[in-house]
Amino acid sequence: MTYTGRNRLADFARGLGALAIFSFLLVGFPVAMYKMCGSPIPDRVPSWDEISTTLMRPDYDNRLFLVTITLIGWGAWVLLVLISLAEMIGYLADRSTTILRGPVRPLQQLIRELVATAALTFSTVASIASSASAATQAHAATGIVAAAVPEPGTPGHQTSGDNGPQQRPTASNSAPLLMEQTSGSPEHEHPWRTHTIERGDTLWDLARRSYGSGVLYPKIFESSRNIAQPDGVPPLTDPDMLHPGQRVRLPRLGEPDVPSSPSRPPHPQPPAHSASPKQDKTSGDRTPAPLRSPSAEAAQSPVTAPPTDHSSSPAPGTPYDQDAGHSPLVISLPSGSRIGLGLAAAVSLAVAFTRLHRRRRHPLTFEPDSVGRAPEPPLPAAALKARQAHMNTYSDRDEPAPSDPDLVREDLKATQPGHLVIGTRGDHAVTVPLAGLSLGLSGDGAHAVARAITTELLAKARRDRVEIVVPHADAQTLFPGDDITAVAAALEGLIIASSTSAATDHLEAELVRRHRVLEMTEQPDVPALRTHDPAEPLSTTLLVATPSAENAATIRTLATRGHRYCIGVLVLGDWPAGTSLNLADDATVTNAYGADAEQFNKAHLFHLTADDAAGMLQTIRTATGFERTQTPPPVATTQPSDIETLADLDEPSTANQVPPPRAATEVREKPARLQVLGAVLLHTANGPITTGVRDYSEKLLAYLALHPKGVIRDQAISVLWPDRTPDSGVIAFNSATTNIRKLLRAGTGLTKPMYLNYIGGRYHIDPNLIEIDLWQLTATLDEAERATSDAERIKALAAVSDLYTGEFASGFESEWAQTHREYLRRTVVNALGRYVQLIHGDDPDRALATLERAITHDPYSEPLYREIMRLQARLGRLDAVQRTYQLLASRLSEIDAEPGKDSRQLLTELRSVSLSTGCRPSKGQGESL
Repeated sequence: MTYTGRNRLADFARGLGALAIFSFLLVGFPVAMYKMCGSPIPDRVPSWDEISTTLMRPDYDNRLFLVTITLIGWGAWVLLVLISLAEMIGYLADRSTTILRGPVRPLQQLIRELVATAALTFSTVASIASSASAATQAHAATGIVAAAVPEPGTPGHQTSGDNGPQQRPTASNSAPLLMEQTSGSPEHEHPWRTHTIERGDTLWDLARRSYGSGVLYPKIFESSRNIAQPDGVPPLTDPDMLHPGQRVRLPRLGEPDVPSSPSRPPHPQPPAHSASPKQDKTSGDRTPAPLRSPSAEAAQSPVTAPPTDHSSSPAPGTPYDQDAGHSPLVISLPSGSRIGLGLAAAVSLAVAFTRLHRRRRHPLTFEPDSVGRAPEPPLPAAALKARQAHMNTYSDRDEPAPSDPDLVREDLKATQPGHLVIGTRGDHAVTVPLAGLSLGLSGDGAHAVARAITTELLAKARRDRVEIVVPHADAQTLFPGDDITAVAAALEGLIIASSTSAATDHLEAELVRRHRVLEMTEQPDVPALRTHDPAEPLSTTLLVATPSAENAATIRTLATRGHRYCIGVLVLGDWPAGTSLNLADDATVTNAYGADAEQFNKAHLFHLTADDAAGMLQTIRTATGFERTQTPPPVATTQPSDIETLADLDEPSTANQVPPPRAATEVREKPARLQVLGAVLLHTANGPITTGVRDYSEKLLAYLALHPKGVIRDQAISVLWPDRTPDSGVIAFNSATTNIRKLLRAGTGLTKPMYLNYIGGRYHIDPNLIEIDLWQLTATLDEAERATSDAERIKALAAVSDLYTGEFASGFESEWAQTHREYLRRTVVNALGRYVQLIHGDDPDRALATLERAITHDPYSEPLYREIMRLQARLGRLDAVQRTYQLLASRLSEIDAEPGKDSRQLLTELRSVSLSTGCRPSKGQGESL
């Protein structure tokens, strides 16, 4: 349909009416006031005595009252003139004026609507003139085309299969806007032109006619959202919803930057062939189009799309090539699960949170016969596999892998996710928007796909970013065998409803609440509100449920209105109201239908087995600080199963045996030194070897440093390169060995030694040629363990703090390195605690300095801070106690945590002790040293 002459006449009449009202308010009103009341300007300035006399005497003749009314009327007219000038200037400049507050606001709103309506008079005349000009040009062009087309029956003339009338061009397939843009002098043109929406217009059409490409429609939407509209015409807040009479801005572009991947046009998408003139936005027959891309989604929001994690999948439409150095888009787990880098990054973050919480609460053990405690329960294999895949993305980009605190600090800056990569189609990512999502999954692979989507969002649910609402029956179907109710109690972003009706009731109430918040804050949608007030916790919400006949309409309404309120719907089953996908057992889309089905044809979606999902949910749960087993593990004197201590070595009896490294007190000059505490680094007399060292070599050196007795080659390959084939693993091992020997021979000048000896089927580092800092530290700890008196133990432990120069093999994120890194950290901290326990009575200041040095090695250990606070209180330094607690709170805030109940209670108890009277904390008040 077209914008008819009747509509134009109505707009013209409305504009004339607004002009008449304006004429009366600006001209007629002051003339009437002047005729009735005279000039508001007095002939002379009255004296103060005259004013006082007039105000104090009785107003029998109502003269004072009439003067007051006259002054108020003239004041209102002046205010009317000022607001009208401001609104007209803002309208002509296409800028919104500041919204006034108080009783003046209704007057400003009235004037704004009058200005917009009065402008219809001029815009309608211009529209009629331009239409007449366009019709003349079209008539001339038709004549030219008719002259060029052969007559029926002549060579070159093609006839259609039917004899119906020829279809006339509509606004959708004509291109006058593009012709208008290229005319005139660019340097004197406004940066945009204003266009009035007619029936049948879409932003896709306007972009195609203006710039030659419909995919540039987000530029029009960004420029046009929330500009002042004529009276009775709603603002443009959704590219899918256009109303006749709306005004949009068409930015003038020199050379439009067409995206490499097409974005979905707003509904309705322009048809592939000529469309019927009667087909408009309300037509139900539409060409399927892909879901919105992030670029389109960003265009619909006043803020840019939130940044993704380091491991976020490539942008939608971006091909990936693993051989070209890019990270793979898909991660295959041994169980058969197929996940994306988005889920891998989210689970990797959960692993980091879990480790930091374990470090934070791990108790100190100062028993003389214990160097540590049994290791924490191992993390699930699926979570560790996802973590490793995420870490590999950094090595693929030649970037250093972040530490656990680095990952957590980066996550604190993240915002609510706007879209999700749910699979691949060829070499491209399949992306869906979360706001307004209306997607149904059916078939054998439906639950596995829904499980992958839900798990990824739950891993991102921290800090009110995501909320998942799922009925209890559907939750049990997606995550069988796990206590999903307990998981929901630990996860702040998971709501288990008793039924589907209860879930929809919850979302309906949430939608009403968000609507009220938007009205109060005068924001068009939730993304705009987040920008306006970042502290408002409006999370991205997703309903995951199986619809029934009684609640299908409600779910459809939630999906339809959810775009504005950042609410989406993932339906378990067929979903004719949105986009419906039928999935094979391997999560391949076998059939897709609905408004956005085209993107999913032959796509392969990510999917997760129930066992892998249970392991990942367990990790997400422990990331909140909750552990499935709260009872502390028993004290043990053994290290992790694959680490060796020097005390286990026998004295060498032959030349082929490995001599044990000497204790730290024995100084021996060796041609090379290996540093594994901190970054792995080889040193010679000429300095550190910083060039030529391969990554394979560093990993092998660190692993061999953990095994003084040596390792079998196959054992090292299975640990260091578990994903490699046996042949490629042997090649990697041999290459690393060759590289190490070559570098050491060049650095030391000694060409005959092997440096890495092969004896009895095992490879080991030659202790006679290479000094290793880890071995020195281990020998010192063993010496303290074997000490028979406190004096000998103090002498040995005094060197521990200096020998522990950093965490083991920093930068290596493999599980074997992380396990030994954590074990060594706890061992050192416990050893320092034992040292403090032995000396605090005779030298409390030195004991305090040792504890303060210990928190540099483990800055998140609450038990360590509590020991410092107790010792400071014993020394009478109550101000220092408060500063230590504040330091603990500051450190824990870096990992999104806060001091626990024990630390808060200790601070309260120590504050209550009056050391000024000579009192000291009792044993019950926490004095454990």
